[in-house]
Amino acid sequence: MESNKTEDISIVMHDQHKAVGKKIGNDFYVPLTLIERGYQTEKEWIETDQTLKIHVTKARPIVISSYDYNGNYMHYDKIGVENWNVTFDDTGIPKTVYSFGQYYNPSTIAQYGLQHYSLYVKNKDQESKKKFLTVADWFLKNQDSRGGWSYHFDHAFFSSRLPDLKAPWYSAIGLGMAMSVLARASYLSNNQNYANRALRANRLFQTLPPKGVLAKFENKYSFYEECPTNPPSFILNGFMFALIGLYDLFKHTSNNVTRKLFEEGMLTLKRMLPLYDLGNRTAYDLTHYTTDGGFPNVAKWGYHVTHIHLLATLNAIEKDYKMEETLVRWKGYVLGHTK
Repeated sequence: MESNKTEDISIVMHDQHKAVGKKIGNDFYVPLTLIERGYQTEKEWIETDQTLKIHVTKARPIVISSYDYNGNYMHYDKIGVENWNVTFDDTGIPKTVYSFGQYYNPSTIAQYGLQHYSLYVKNKDQESKKKFLTVADWFLKNQDSRGGWSYHFDHAFFSSRLPDLKAPWYSAIGLGMAMSVLARASYLSNNQNYANRALRANRLFQTLPPKGVLAKFENKYSFYEECPTNPPSFILNGFMFALIGLYDLFKHTSNNVTRKLFEEGMLTLKRMLPLYDLGNRTAYDLTHYTTDGGFPNVAKWGYHVTHIHLLATLNAIEKDYKMEETLVRWKGYVLGHTK
């Protein structure tokens, strides 16, 4: 009986978090609230099974083993842009709602279009097709003289480390996703004008900021910037979205400039991937390296899963064993593994 004796005990985690726990015999019982504070875990209570699950994150990546440049865009039939922080103009185009106003964000608009293209591919829903082509036409109507779609608001990306971006500015994520939209619109409508207009954006990938989105890593490798800051921020997800867009457009048009931009970007990605691997999650960017920031900007779990989806898509194209090894590690981090 003595072995089942129950005692209240004091528990101190990381020399800062305190709670009262239990000692029952030789076992110690720690309150879940303490574990959540100390290790930032997420709980999942399953009432039907009377089971408590504890995760580093409940986010789970979707399996992406193949990619069709004319097909469903990374399972975007599931994303639901309508539920994001957006409103819609009279033509059905989403405007992103910020604390400082409502603005057209090319990447959000493109994601809305790719959502409805993916829904059309899946369900052959004519309303989704109409919404997708409305988005594609918006990109035709709003393309500027340099071939791109600029952001018309100032943007403070990591203002403690970097100067704010001043409008107008271009983003590789907006350019790349617009390419994905226009290449698919060209395929769906059999109208080459959509793809021809997308090709005009190529030169922005060849141009340094503020007139383009090209940065150089190690003065050699071409990187396409989501936020074209000075010094470069090297945001990973925006770069990979851009690479997918370049791939989509190249595959549809066989344009050699687009192909070269994609291939150069893939060389860069393979060179830089290890720099984003923090051993238990990924870094959102490399500002800890390019500035005096000092500490990594750790990606939130949602962005870490996005990194997995993007890398899986690019690896479905490349079939590269090093990229596959990286994917295995990054998927493991979601399950609490460390390397």
